[in-house]
Amino acid sequence: MIIILGLLILCVQGQNEVKVSFNELESPVSNIYWCGSSVVFTKDDETIEQTHQESRKVLFILTDKGRIWRSADYGSTWLDETKSWEKMEPENKQLQFESIHISPADSRVIFFFGSNGISYKSKNCGRTYTRFTHSEDLYDFKLNKMDQQWIMAFKDKPCGKNDINCKDFYKKSIYVTEDGGETWKSALNYVRDAAWDKLLQYQLIPDQRIIVCHMKEGKSVISYSDDYFATIQTMQENALGFFQTSHYIFVLVTGEDGETGYELLIAPAYLDKFQPQPVQLPIPLNQHTFTILDTSEGQIFLSVSHKEENQRLTNVYVSDFRGFKFTLSLLHNVRSLDTGNCDFERMLGMEGVYVSNVFDHQEVEKSKSRSSITPATLELYKKTFISYDRGGQWHPLKAPEIDSKGDQIQCSGDCSLHLKGRTEANQNPLYSSQNAPGLSIGVGNTGLYLTQKDHEVNTYLTRDGGHEWFEIRKGSHMYEIGDRGGLIVMGQDDKPINQIIYSWDQGFSWEEVKIGEREFEIQNIVTEPSNMEQKFIVYGQSRSKENQLKGYVVALNFQTLHQRVCSGAWDPTMPESDYEFWIPKNFESGKCLFGRKIKYIRRKREAKCFNQEEIDKKFFIETCPCIEDDWECDFGFYRKIEGGPCVPIADKFEEDDTPDLLKPPANCKQTYMKTQGYRKVSGDYCQGGVDLSPIETPCPNTQTNNTSFNNTEIPINDLKQPTINKPQINNSQIQINSSKQNSYLWYILVFIGVIVLIILYKNKIINLFSQKPPKKSQSYMGKGNYEQLKLFSGNDDDDEAGL
Repeated sequence: MIIILGLLILCVQGQNEVKVSFNELESPVSNIYWCGSSVVFTKDDETIEQTHQESRKVLFILTDKGRIWRSADYGSTWLDETKSWEKMEPENKQLQFESIHISPADSRVIFFFGSNGISYKSKNCGRTYTRFTHSEDLYDFKLNKMDQQWIMAFKDKPCGKNDINCKDFYKKSIYVTEDGGETWKSALNYVRDAAWDKLLQYQLIPDQRIIVCHMKEGKSVISYSDDYFATIQTMQENALGFFQTSHYIFVLVTGEDGETGYELLIAPAYLDKFQPQPVQLPIPLNQHTFTILDTSEGQIFLSVSHKEENQRLTNVYVSDFRGFKFTLSLLHNVRSLDTGNCDFERMLGMEGVYVSNVFDHQEVEKSKSRSSITPATLELYKKTFISYDRGGQWHPLKAPEIDSKGDQIQCSGDCSLHLKGRTEANQNPLYSSQNAPGLSIGVGNTGLYLTQKDHEVNTYLTRDGGHEWFEIRKGSHMYEIGDRGGLIVMGQDDKPINQIIYSWDQGFSWEEVKIGEREFEIQNIVTEPSNMEQKFIVYGQSRSKENQLKGYVVALNFQTLHQRVCSGAWDPTMPESDYEFWIPKNFESGKCLFGRKIKYIRRKREAKCFNQEEIDKKFFIETCPCIEDDWECDFGFYRKIEGGPCVPIADKFEEDDTPDLLKPPANCKQTYMKTQGYRKVSGDYCQGGVDLSPIETPCPNTQTNNTSFNNTEIPINDLKQPTINKPQINNSQIQINSSKQNSYLWYILVFIGVIVLIILYKNKIINLFSQKPPKKSQSYMGKGNYEQLKLFSGNDDDDEAGL
């Protein structure tokens, strides 16, 4: 009886442990893929997301040696698919694969493209395969999101004699297939880059539309074709590259003289109405590089390197709601010369919150005046800043007061928290999840600057969108968020390890799990892209006794802990509820962001339970009066990183052709709208309160007998110290005589009539001016990654402009 009881206890204990599955591969992991995780069906204007339950746990790995591994049980066991395929090849021919592609038209369809012209595909996440062959020279395969059979690829071709179109960077040829790679046909030569139209899902866009940068009669042009280049529509001449999002298309063109500097054009993404406008920057200097940092929230963040000798220095600009006119948001943003990436991150799950690294402005100015301060020396002077208003104002990160061991952190004066960015090699940048609002993890240090010594960094976490940070572990770690923010898994990445740690309470407490007998270097920790799973994959590398570099994959299943399911989401105010209300705040701790007060329901930090329901929902509370945070610098103005008002950018950049935006227009008649140096942040909903919009001002030398203005002339000093305690519009009191009143009454009647006509013919007007045609009734799947897009890498002797 005692023996039976002992066995039961052991059984229960075994069930309450994390399930660990260790596997060794012939070489390190190059990338990992989830097959069949989701499919999006678009019907009319409705988007429905479904998940294939029978295939959602199928994973594929491509290793550094080009072999394919498959797991049908979320990484517990892996099969070498390449080995199986080789057995069916004549004389057991060895296979090697270059890339894996999951079809955006159906996520169950997956292609494995081989380097020797032998490839495989599957329509059911690997239950069955089809072998097909193609030219060994094909590369860079791009799948169409409307039809799983349509693929575009490239092939390099040598130039002929006296061929005016065959130039450096234009030696590609486009090939297309409509039968899933079985047969290919040549479509266009002299190509630099090409891509399927991002708007293929819309009804008026042909499914075959391809955008291309290519040579035409000796000139580089941007074109598109709807019939695989049987006919071509030229969009822009003298173009060096393009990038299209769901809202915009960016085109890079040479400067006016064709030799120095570059210009960036922007237009709506709908190509049939392509009318590009030049990006308007307030600093008229030669531009050498452009990096599109983010377009996700309606505004465009653009990193531009001007004529700086140190190409790691860039300026960050933010657009107005139209996307054409840009204002300076941040000076001296950190940029990588190797990748072109910038230390600029959006905090996912939060509206308008960004984190960025910059070089200290004082040290930058010293480096320009002293030859003793080299670009390498500037690496010692990096700082981290955060913005809660889409780049309107930037603030240092508040350093935590206590470390992960409970000891006081010595940090005073200008001391703050600094985090590693994506320009740091082999480091995790700031990480956040769309399904865990307010939660972010990063690696860095407290002090005056970001340290360059790996042994001085620690791991930090915030759960309120960056206001308060906690040191959750000493040292540098890889990390992943699962269970909608309820489960965090980490592993130290600065030395070989054989254990990981996990936390159910967002870093308050940690548990250790041994993941193998052999120590190895962790490369990454991943979970299913939705961050809703309790299953994780840890992979890394180590050298064997034979000095061969091996890959290791560890599957972690936390469901075997049998953690209880969270409850009380229906009423977070109950004491026994596992959930709470959370209201995001601005930098001044005001509970209004972009003119609205929003609250979320999310799991409490101390509630150790499985966050099964999708409850991280936000609710609108009320509209707020405008405050200074609702205004950003107007075109031609900028704000110092230390804070303060918006001042004319000419004060910073003393260029002869920097426009003076305080002057009235040349054709000024009677009055004009004079900027106070501010414009409302795009997408801001505030009403009333502080008003920093332009003020109607009389033109110089204009006699206005019937109208008198009080306090309308704004001197420079006022611009540097704007009054924000009450609306500025109240300072301009306009007195109008009776004849003027009759005139205004007539204008009001006409205005009312126009509004009535708009209401009566609303639908026709919307259809007439709509930028986007209706969507197609066809299935597709697209998963957007947050990437920074380099339109040009500015080496003086290299005009490479590909993405």
